Amino acid sequence: MNSKVQLLKWMLEDVRAETLKGIEGLNKEQFFKAPLEGEFPIGAFLMHFGEVDTFWYSQLTGEQMPDELRKRVYENCWFDCPAEEFNPPKEAPEVNEYLDAISETRKILFEYMDKMNDKDLDIFVRLKKNGEPMTKKWIIYHLIEHEAHHRGQMFMLIRKGKLRE
Repeated sequence: MNSKVQLLKWMLEDVRAETLKGIEGLNKEQFFKAPLEGEFPIGAFLMHFGEVDTFWYSQLTGEQMPDELRKRVYENCWFDCPAEEFNPPKEAPEVNEYLDAISETRKILFEYMDKMNDKDLDIFVRLKKNGEPMTKKWIIYHLIEHEAHHRGQMFMLIRKGKLRE
């Protein structure tokens, strides 16, 4: 039994379930329009979760998620990207387009994790951009921490932007 891997997977599932619960009832326009001046739209945060899954999956496995999926999550062209790369959707995607895309990236990540054992968590990989070593355990932990952090930002923007009555 790989109890540590399963615990990390459960934590990823839990953080995602809380994220999805907090955005229930929002429509595609609320996902697409920035809730406050100078902030990213809720949908951009959601797609960022998908693009982060694609990035860290490539670090964990040395492989890329499918190009089509990376495009669907607007990898490196919507959320916090260089100005010259900024290329968000022109029209509001349907709510299910966001949810399906981030569900698919997470599914691929989970398929990889299902093949891991607890010893694999202590394997070091080197970041492609700078060669910094980090364990697979830290990468998975970081995905949990990252989503929880941005979820808090999203929920605050939903409140401050009065997206709910």
